Amino acid sequence: MNRYITIHGHFYQPPRENPWLDSVEREESAKPYHDWNQRITEECYAPNGHARILDEDGRLRAVVNNYSRMSFNFGPTLLAWLERHQPATYHAILDGDRMSQERFSGHGSAIAQIYNHIIMPLASTRDKETEIIWGIKDFVHRFHRYPEGMWLAETAVDYETLELLSKHGIRFTILSPDQAWRVKEPNGQWVSVEGGTIDTTQPYRIDLPNGQTISVFFYHAALSRAVAFEGLLNDGRYFAERLIAGFKPDSSSSNQLVHIATDGESYGHHHRFGEMALAYALDVIDHRTDVRLTNYGEYLSFNVPTRKVEIFENTSWSCAHGIERWRSDCGCQTGLHPTWNQKWRTPLRQAVDYIRDTVTPLIEALAPRWLKDPWIARNDYIEVILHRHHDTIKQFLVNHQIHALDLEDTIHVLQLMELSRHLLLMYTSCGWFFDDIGGLEAIQVMKYAARAIQLAERLFDVPMESSFLRLLEQARSNQDSQDGRQIFVTAVKDRMVNLSRVALHYSMMHILTQAEREKTSSIYCYDVHVEDDALWRSGTVKMAVGQVQIVSQITLDRATFNYGVLHLGDHNVIAGVRGYRGPELYQNMRQQLAQAFQAAEFPEVIRLLDQFFQGQTNSLRHLFRDEQERVMDQLVENALQEALTYNRHIYEHSASLMRFLKDMGQPIPPILRDAAGISIREQVHQQLITDPVDFAEIRRLLSEAREWDLLRDWSDLPYEYELFIKKLSRELAQDPTDLVRLQFLIEAVQIAKQESLHINLEEAQLVVFRLTVQWSPEHRGTQRQWEQYINQLDELLAIRRG
Repeated sequence: MNRYITIHGHFYQPPRENPWLDSVEREESAKPYHDWNQRITEECYAPNGHARILDEDGRLRAVVNNYSRMSFNFGPTLLAWLERHQPATYHAILDGDRMSQERFSGHGSAIAQIYNHIIMPLASTRDKETEIIWGIKDFVHRFHRYPEGMWLAETAVDYETLELLSKHGIRFTILSPDQAWRVKEPNGQWVSVEGGTIDTTQPYRIDLPNGQTISVFFYHAALSRAVAFEGLLNDGRYFAERLIAGFKPDSSSSNQLVHIATDGESYGHHHRFGEMALAYALDVIDHRTDVRLTNYGEYLSFNVPTRKVEIFENTSWSCAHGIERWRSDCGCQTGLHPTWNQKWRTPLRQAVDYIRDTVTPLIEALAPRWLKDPWIARNDYIEVILHRHHDTIKQFLVNHQIHALDLEDTIHVLQLMELSRHLLLMYTSCGWFFDDIGGLEAIQVMKYAARAIQLAERLFDVPMESSFLRLLEQARSNQDSQDGRQIFVTAVKDRMVNLSRVALHYSMMHILTQAEREKTSSIYCYDVHVEDDALWRSGTVKMAVGQVQIVSQITLDRATFNYGVLHLGDHNVIAGVRGYRGPELYQNMRQQLAQAFQAAEFPEVIRLLDQFFQGQTNSLRHLFRDEQERVMDQLVENALQEALTYNRHIYEHSASLMRFLKDMGQPIPPILRDAAGISIREQVHQQLITDPVDFAEIRRLLSEAREWDLLRDWSDLPYEYELFIKKLSRELAQDPTDLVRLQFLIEAVQIAKQESLHINLEEAQLVVFRLTVQWSPEHRGTQRQWEQYINQLDELLAIRRG
């Protein structure tokens, strides 16, 4: 065997967390999903962990883990999010690597990635090394082995980066063929391969300036481009044939490797069902005898590079101008807005450079108070990021402190480390890749910069924000002519959080929710310790007064606050928070507010709140975004109930008239049709959230909706119904012998097909497929009925048995 194939997927999303909450907030553009991480997981990352292979009749015949047969890397920050929010997908990725080791002679298919996707040639030596060390340690933590290879963001490369990779035990990386300059055969002369003419079927060795070496694979550009942009994933068999056709017509016995590299999101997100095309292609190749799947680590184990290569420095795979896409208006863009310019890129980079260049010497001057070496400490801080636990922090301090630190000094050290972390995060490449400074990714970079400024100003008492904003003023948006300063103020400032803001959020949620309060609770990455808590009611009006200590789980920073909140009903909330100033002032406030409230003197309560909090009172606008949305949804829901009842009353009293008008060929007044739509849609919604479900009633309601031609107006119904079927499927997976759930799933799928809802039935199909091949009922008496139900579902969901 001398012909091998590797498909590499670069799976990555930029970090999206609010830097103050360590959590991803709702992203409107990702609807109906909460955020883009969730959406792309559903469309790509999860499906590749259980990709379906269909037979010639379109029936499901196999489910495979694509990660086990391809080569891949995942961004560490994305894996951290998946571990926390999508554990099933996270473990499917880890399982894929374990299975690949069994398949490929002990060589796992996962390779590492530099930590947060910065453009390495634009980074300092110190930052490059931290990115590599963090990427390696994150990989070892998750995959429980040392990585053989490492992916460079945008394949952006220079020799110093390669030297650092080699220094830290990385054997290989993957580059674009356009990045190769010249090659040299053993005992031969250097030959130019400019223009991507290098032979990509062979690995190459780079002799580095410092005397070390590293291997490089140059991916097949044409095939990679066909996957990403030319529809090659429309047909899995054709995909396999194109890969096999990539071998050189060479009768010699030398080994060849046809390999491609694309964004992993091609397989399901950019191209719907791309994961199925990938699974089918891998399956076709796997069953051939004239070609074999491999990964880069295994291939290197029996193909030590003999050819040498030299590269063009400061180049990448996605910028024709080298690395200008991440610092200038070079002309490279997504193509979605061909008339836009990217002149904003330069001032945005200058602004974050200003933060880095201002803060770095300040770190070096201050850190020796506590640390032996702040940069070695930063390299090891990844252990704290991976395990935010008291014991991990303690060990980190033991390893790096000059002397034992008290709590205040510990807080300073952790703030220093978080500052250093955000100095890296603000260079995440996506901030410059896309078309406008008003985009999600550029705004995220500004959020990291704002967090760095906040920490730096606190540690060093050096004002920085005004200078940063003056630089941002030079960056102008294509969308509405706003400059970077204006975007920062409108999109970043209101996301900034301090301990007082957390206390304010707690105080309002305390009065708005009915849940029993614990003495200690958490809000995102903050702990709340309740020291005093009082709640009074007068009809629908409520007031709360209390004292809480807020502690950051990340920096251990802490402060105590007094609060007072008045809820007049609906959205009318007035809240104030101030730092603790002693027991006498707090007790005085508590007593006066209680007396005024209990006397129902609400104007006096408002005056006292304004007095005690010095005019700094707040409203629901100051809740954190996701909780604000949940509260507003509940308020709207309460307000809608009366309108829903009213519309249902109109419809019930007008239905016979509407039918008469329809029979007479007369138009139905829009107000009556709207009332019917609102009434019937709400009843369908209620049925879908009721247990047990009345499927006869759902059928009746949908029949009525068809009668008035309402279904085409219900754009949200397919998504809600899809979630309903997923819920039934997951319940069935928990108890495969539940005949009631089996019957429910049958009826739910039948309705979806009868009403042509065009929803994704993949999860139901996967659950039933696993039952078909793995499960049998525990109780003999249910055997026949269980088999009948499974047979029905196999037919409904196009599953091939045997």
